[in-house]
Amino acid sequence: MTTTLLSTARTALFTPATRPDRVLRAADSGAEVVIVDLEDAVAAADKDRAREALVQLLSGGHEAGVLRAPIAVRINSPRTEAGLLDLQALAGLDDLDLLDAVVVPKLEDPEQIREVRSAIPSVPMVGTIESAAGLLWLEVLAAETGLIRLTTGTLDLAQDLSCTLDSRTMDAARARLVMVSRAKGLAGPLDSPTPQFRDLRPVQVAARLAKEDGFTGKSCIHPAQVAAVAGIFAPTPDEIEWARSVVDADDGATAVDGSMVEAPVIARARAILRDTVD
Repeated sequence: MTTTLLSTARTALFTPATRPDRVLRAADSGAEVVIVDLEDAVAAADKDRAREALVQLLSGGHEAGVLRAPIAVRINSPRTEAGLLDLQALAGLDDLDLLDAVVVPKLEDPEQIREVRSAIPSVPMVGTIESAAGLLWLEVLAAETGLIRLTTGTLDLAQDLSCTLDSRTMDAARARLVMVSRAKGLAGPLDSPTPQFRDLRPVQVAARLAKEDGFTGKSCIHPAQVAAVAGIFAPTPDEIEWARSVVDADDGATAVDGSMVEAPVIARARAILRDTVD
């Protein structure tokens, strides 16, 4: 499986393709990946203009030192005319290595993944689950070649399931993404953005819950959210100290701080230390 930064990123910042200036400034936010959006952030009347702006931005951007962060692109659904035009535009780029990944929205059918792979075979994909149909076919979708990670479209998913955002139904849906990702060897899923960006407390609460649930990163819609999210997903000093004590004790010791040291505990400690290095 192709490895890209978006496959493990803790933070990804959405920027509209109609605002290249924001894309160029997005790297200063500290986001690990910038996702240039051709879908929800772009009005129907502006799709062509957004597509043209994206192609212009990606044509020589990295070589000129203009783009200072890995770039992913969220296309429109491959089931739509706009999505097909997005794929044509990306396929026409001189250098597809400029793309870290493509984010595929409203993923419900393996054929959507295959359509993207056919147009741009070298670019890995992140699939967004936004409906009951996507949840139903999740194991099949996650097994498709080219898919590296899952993420949620929380508002659309809750609407499709006719439930509230904090319902047990949504909890079950989110848990399913985590379990299927793990079972299929994908990175932990990427949580969807939180709309608030002036008061960062809701962002931090949502990020903390996502981390506790097994998500390994969160998307952002404003630069102000990035540091708050990164701080939550980074190992805490207490976690790092605990992990070091466990790894240092992995010489036959059976307990650390009164807790048994077994293989799963050691594996978790080493994972925390790897995240610290990263």
